[in-house]
Amino acid sequence: MRKMSKFFLVCILSLGMLSYVGEVTHAQEVRTFSGFKVTYSGGEKFAPYSLRKSNTKAVVNLSNDTGTAWITATMKNSDGAFRGGTNVQRGKRKTFETVNAKVDYKYKLGLRKTNNTGGGKVTIKGSWSASGG
Repeated sequence: MRKMSKFFLVCILSLGMLSYVGEVTHAQEVRTFSGFKVTYSGGEKFAPYSLRKSNTKAVVNLSNDTGTAWITATMKNSDGAFRGGTNVQRGKRKTFETVNAKVDYKYKLGLRKTNNTGGGKVTIKGSWSASGG
């Protein structure tokens, strides 16, 4: 009887493991940046290139440092063509859709202050991935 119980237990566990469909995870190349001084009227500051390893949403994650400035983040190819973007507040993480962004290509993230509020420059830090969402 005891051998029969063990056999059924093994069968049930095996069936459970066979029927489990795990979530597919995609590799991503996360790039960090720090000490970026951005303004509303100045040009974009570009974070390091990130290799797009899967056809998923891109992601930007800004550290929770002082201030509440909103930042415009745009993903661009090496020719400067727009491939996606979002507005994100410091201390927040945001995924965004991409447009014509191909897997196995490198993209850069442009950062600038979203609104023309007082204070001029803001310094930001964080991370991003061209395929991380």
